[in-house]
Amino acid sequence: MTTTKRALLIVVLMVFATSALAGNARHRKGIFLGLNAGWGSASFHSKLAGTTISEDAFPGAAGGLRFGYAFSNSFGLSLEGVGFGSGEGDTNWGLASTFVTVTWWPDGSGFFLRVGAGGGEGDVLRRGTGELVHFEDAGAGRFGLGYEWQLGRTFALGVAADGIGFDLQDASDLLENAVGLGTFTIQFNWYL
Repeated sequence: MTTTKRALLIVVLMVFATSALAGNARHRKGIFLGLNAGWGSASFHSKLAGTTISEDAFPGAAGGLRFGYAFSNSFGLSLEGVGFGSGEGDTNWGLASTFVTVTWWPDGSGFFLRVGAGGGEGDVLRRGTGELVHFEDAGAGRFGLGYEWQLGRTFALGVAADGIGFDLQDASDLLENAVGLGTFTIQFNWYL
């Protein structure tokens, strides 16, 4: 799907969402389930002798699942899994991570911020050297923001942008290694 088609799809979904059932009261308190699907871009970063080397990013598909509990219309805690896959020619990337995530909806509105900490694993191919780097048990952190539209008492449709970083100590011959992942996804949430 081209970038223009992606942008058009997002605009159509946003227009639909803002016009549908705009008067519904928010209902978040209690258990919630969610899934995200969209696009992302990941790159490998290294540091050697004070010089940072950032390789070109690989585009790909991103997705996630969440299970959590909203303590109020403004605050929730969840366990979330995020995945990313990219295939460009004979180059394949795969990243998987699990986070404990705190989500905050200021004033109980549709806008949200989230932050999480956890771990991850993956296979990344360094473009510069052609080296396949496999990592497990890497520390990971995430920060995200977005907006969701309530389309019924218990269902919300939204968009989200997240940044995720993996710390890959001892993953290759370089001293400090990291993988950065940025995602833009459409999110579906059910507040039970």
